[in-house]
Amino acid sequence: MNNLNNKIQQVKARLQALGKVVVAFSGGKDSFFLLKTAVDTLGKENVTAFNVRSIFSTQNDALRVAYFCSRLDFNLRRLEIDIASEAKVMSNPKDRCYFCKKKIFAALKAEAKQLGIESVLDGTTFSDLDEYRPGMKAIEELGVVSPLLEAGIASAEIISFLRETLQVEEYYLTSSACLATRFPYNSRLDEKTLRRFDEIEAYFVGQGIFPVKVRYIPDGIRIETPAQNFPRILEDREKILEFCKKRGMKFVTLDVEGIKSGVWD
Repeated sequence: MNNLNNKIQQVKARLQALGKVVVAFSGGKDSFFLLKTAVDTLGKENVTAFNVRSIFSTQNDALRVAYFCSRLDFNLRRLEIDIASEAKVMSNPKDRCYFCKKKIFAALKAEAKQLGIESVLDGTTFSDLDEYRPGMKAIEELGVVSPLLEAGIASAEIISFLRETLQVEEYYLTSSACLATRFPYNSRLDEKTLRRFDEIEAYFVGQGIFPVKVRYIPDGIRIETPAQNFPRILEDREKILEFCKKRGMKFVTLDVEGIKSGVWD
């Protein structure tokens, strides 16, 4: 924890140099950690959080935002972004995240400018360097500041900090990812299908089965979750099948390899 404390001091020094900031708050643990550090350092009046909603946002994202709003007093604004009209995003190429992040953070920069704030921050961490993240290029091009990455803070350190200091519930310490990541590259995305997958994931979380990702397979889904959740899923097999088949899934499969990140990469 001492090493993390040193890194947090580095983040605080960076924030103090910036003065007033806009924080992109997804509802995830990393952006919340950044937001809390910013509010603690600069004061609520100098920090404006924006939660961006789009066609890729999930019911569980909203659940996370509401939870963290109950844990910290901060200024929150919501911003709706029309991603569905972006052909380069909805065709789901391998660099989809680049085009999506470019649109989102360009909009956040414009909002910040209207508020007279120069700096927009995001919750990218040192751990994100281990994965394929084309959106990071867009963030760099737009001059978005990533204080956690600069300080070398990893997601595992954030989880430990939030668990120990704020007693954050376990679900809210799990990672969240854009809904588009449930589909293979170059498969066209549409709102109806996205919403069906969102509903199914929300169902699992509502049953206390998490972390979980519901991936696309032709005419069905592949459930990714840690092995400790397998007995519960098999026990509730009939209810799960009924729920999923009502949403048009002919096949409902369980991935015995468990939950993974970047499977399409």
